[in-house]
Amino acid sequence: MTIPPDYPLPDVSDPVMQPFWQACREHRLIIQRDRRTGEVHWPPKPAYWKGGRLEWFQASGRGEVYSYVVAHAPFLPAFRDQLPHILVLVQLDEGPRLVGYMVGCRPEQMSFGMEVRVVFRDLTDEVTLPVWERA
Repeated sequence: MTIPPDYPLPDVSDPVMQPFWQACREHRLIIQRDRRTGEVHWPPKPAYWKGGRLEWFQASGRGEVYSYVVAHAPFLPAFRDQLPHILVLVQLDEGPRLVGYMVGCRPEQMSFGMEVRVVFRDLTDEVTLPVWERA
């Protein structure tokens, strides 16, 4: 995928999010949980949160569409060539909800509760986004 120069890229150097973005580069989806209680945390928390009990673990990469919106006009100029653009809120099987883009699906095929799985889109050598497709 060729991205336009004005495409907004995430800050992959943020220390809290760095493990997540590194895993995405390896085409893996990881999220945090409390080692003692098993409580899943999203968005990620700093390492010292809850006395350092948080750990990253491999998520299934599966879930269902909790909500979605179809953009017919670009909300940022960088997305002008990607219309219609489907933004989804995915409820992971592990519990938390992640926002992302739906790929390989036309707007009229979308539905709440649709089963999806994560796939990865390499944008640059440093940035890979988790995106979603029908399971």
